Amino acid sequence: MDTPLPFNLLKSIQERLSGWNRPVITDYELAVLITRLTDTSGQPPDIRSHQQAVDNLLSTGLLLPDKDFRKGTVYRLFGKNKPAATEVACAVDPFAYVSHLSAMEYHGLTDRFPKVLYLTTPDDKAWRTQADARMAADLGERLSAYRQTGLPVLRRQPSQSIEGQHVELMRRSHLGAFKVVRSTGVRVATIGRTFLDMVREPELCGGILHVIDVYRSRAAQYLSLIIDDAERHGTAIDKVRLGFLLTEVCHLSDPRIEGWTRHAQRGGSRKLDPQAEYDPRYSDKWMLSINVPTLHTNNMDDAHE
Repeated sequence: MDTPLPFNLLKSIQERLSGWNRPVITDYELAVLITRLTDTSGQPPDIRSHQQAVDNLLSTGLLLPDKDFRKGTVYRLFGKNKPAATEVACAVDPFAYVSHLSAMEYHGLTDRFPKVLYLTTPDDKAWRTQADARMAADLGERLSAYRQTGLPVLRRQPSQSIEGQHVELMRRSHLGAFKVVRSTGVRVATIGRTFLDMVREPELCGGILHVIDVYRSRAAQYLSLIIDDAERHGTAIDKVRLGFLLTEVCHLSDPRIEGWTRHAQRGGSRKLDPQAEYDPRYSDKWMLSINVPTLHTNNMDDAHE
């Protein structure tokens, strides 16, 4: 039978958890919290004492296992309202952000309600580097002793679904810009980055036809943000695709967009939709295969066989 936690320690942990600003806490975060409260000699608790503390918190109902994750890795907090999947995802992976169609939904760019939660996170090497830096910041001089005890470390917590939403995780070596929603802690791709992702990976954004619809209806409103993000982070092919959509489909203009024509390359096999087959109909200005049949009916002056 577990020995109850000392009353003062249990009260201290309860106070910290009641002020926790996220809907869940990971085993690593809980271990750091308990370490800070019990460490009086510069040494973290041993693994047995730590597990005893966790078991006490579970038995008193302060913590509840989150069934979307492997047992013993993520816990719900007593008294918290049912969270959104995005809140849980961003709490569990401190380096991930909501992206693609899920970001489009957040920004009000789509009327679709995705059954899939799209997240972007660093690739394994970058994630581990950031995790090591975060642990060093969290534990300071305790870090070496903490690692030696075998207490939980900051690591990925994989899950197939969160709050009933299937999770699609994109691991990237280069991350886009994102904003943090203060009220929830959710990180979400900026509007400019979301429009850039639409031309890079339309299949993750509702498909190329939906992307074109969104550009037609909303690109004018966010033109400056779209151009700014493309200027900073867009590749040559990104700018060619964007240039075609903004000028030939949306009939928008800006000197910076015109400057992107220098990235057009004659004789290549560049396509508007990166996933579809090449189509001989092309934009002479942007030297781009217009491989979206619905655009062929628009009588674009710049398009040729």
